Order: sequence, then structure tokens, then C-alpha cells
Amino acid sequence: MGEKPTVGLIGVGLMGHGMGHNILGKGFDLLIHDCNRTPGIRDLASRGAREMKSARALTEGSDIVLCSLPSVPAISEVIGGKDGVVESVREGAVVVDTSTSTPVLATGFAEEAREKGAGFVDAALMKGPVQAMEGSLNIIAGGGDADIARVKPVLDTFSEKFFHVGPVGSGCVVKLLNQAIGLGTHAVVTEAFVLGAKLGVDLGVLFEIVDSGQASSEKLKILSKKFLEADYSLKFATDTGIKDLRLCERMSVDAEGHTPILNTVIGLFETNATLGNGAEDVSTLASSVGRLSGIDFVEMARKKKDAG
Repeated sequence: MGEKPTVGLIGVGLMGHGMGHNILGKGFDLLIHDCNRTPGIRDLASRGAREMKSARALTEGSDIVLCSLPSVPAISEVIGGKDGVVESVREGAVVVDTSTSTPVLATGFAEEAREKGAGFVDAALMKGPVQAMEGSLNIIAGGGDADIARVKPVLDTFSEKFFHVGPVGSGCVVKLLNQAIGLGTHAVVTEAFVLGAKLGVDLGVLFEIVDSGQASSEKLKILSKKFLEADYSLKFATDTGIKDLRLCERMSVDAEGHTPILNTVIGLFETNATLGNGAEDVSTLASSVGRLSGIDFVEMARKKKDAG
């Protein structure tokens, strides 16, 4: 392997576009592939990345293969399927899956890669497309020390914080636990604010009091701002949240864990999707909880905002 490895990137959607932008910016040779002709593919190709016709062709030409995929079926097919990454990886290369996945999948892929003389790292991403483009993602990585050392210079191009949390699969575990905690907190805060509104509590005062004590959190601050400003613009879709929660549930079942609160939270967000908000921001949960509580929470908050 030369001074700078050749990097392959499979999946050039919103996250992959930002990752590729920064990899190119740091002088790495970049191969790209996506089953769709995305804006990211067009942009990166115009700036010198080489577009490959298949995952196999890309993998065979890469020292480090990054995968940024939207779902478990896509991960299973692209990484583990026929003519996929693990089947095509060359000896001495390292595969890095940045998708939201499960530890069972990650450890299975790692074993297959090891049989080919290649390495595997699961590198879950925190934050979103804006931070991917800015190069300020947080990365939670699982893998052996040698493989981590080889891929970290590439991952550093689009991240500001890097956590090596253990062997292969550990990154998936911590990412899914983080999602469960974040969305669980989101659900509790939402229920409290909707109930407070129904009982006539001033939501601004409620936030100020809760924020001053041990129940304060970053999620409380973010949601309260959304509620008080009646801002439900899309940042993180309900359907994506459900996907992550379901993956955490699968992880719990595989580990024979006991997570009844997780199951309740899943049900709440699935209700929000059923009521028409699957493609909308997770903050629209407030609308659904309000509806089930017999109030129009969004309208109440908007009127309070307009009243000054």
C-alpha cells in the first residue's frame, strides 16, 4: 500500500457525498459507486473521483472500502451478497461499514473478510449530512487495533471526534444504544410537554424549570426550542428513527436482553408514522401525542408564539 491508500466509497447519498467531498479534499484517490445516479455521484465525479460500474469493480481496486448504505437489506446485499464487497475484497484491504447496522452482521462480515486476508471495521456515524460535508461527524468504531490504525487517517477527513470502543461490532452496539437513549428521551419530553399544555402550563416556564434541574438534557433544549418556535422542519425522519429503534430491538433479542421501555418507544413512533408523519421530522410526535390526548398541540404552541 502506498503513502495514501486508494479509497472506495459505496453509497453516495447525502452522507456519502459529504464523506467523499472531504476524502477528495485531503488528496486521496477515490473510487465511487452507487446504484442510483445521485447528485453526490455527479459532483464527486466532476471533481476527480472515478465512478465504478459495480461494487465488485470498486472493491477490487481499493485498499480501503467505505460503505454508506441506507438499510439492513442493502447492507446484506452490497457487503455480503454475490459479487459484494466481502466476496470481492482483496488480501490486505480493509472494509469499513459506516451504515447503521447490527453487531451480528458486523461480526459475520468480519469473519468472512478475515478468511480472505482482509480486515473489517464497523464505524457508526453520529450527526447528519451537514456535518458530513463540514467534516465534523463523530465516529464510533469497532475493530482490531491494526485495522483501526490503517483506516483512521481516512475517517479523520470527515470527522472531529473518533471513538474506538472495542472489537468489531462494538461501534454498532454503542450507536444503537445512543439512538435508543436519544429517542426514548425525546418521547418522554414530548409526552410531558403535551400533557403540560393540556393542563394549561406555560411551556416556556416548564422548560425553564426542567432545564434548571437534573432532568435537563440537550434533547430537552432542542425539543423545547422546536415546540416554542413551532418549528417542525425535517432534520431526522420518523421512519429513520423507527429503523434504528427496530435494529436496537433486534440487538436486544439477539443478546436475550430485557428492554420493555424500548418496545413502548417503538410503538409510540410507529403510531406517529401511522398518523401520517413517517417521512416528517421526529418532532412531529408532539402532534400525534396531542391528537391522542384530545388537543391540537401544534396549534396551541403556534398561537402562544404568535401572541409573543
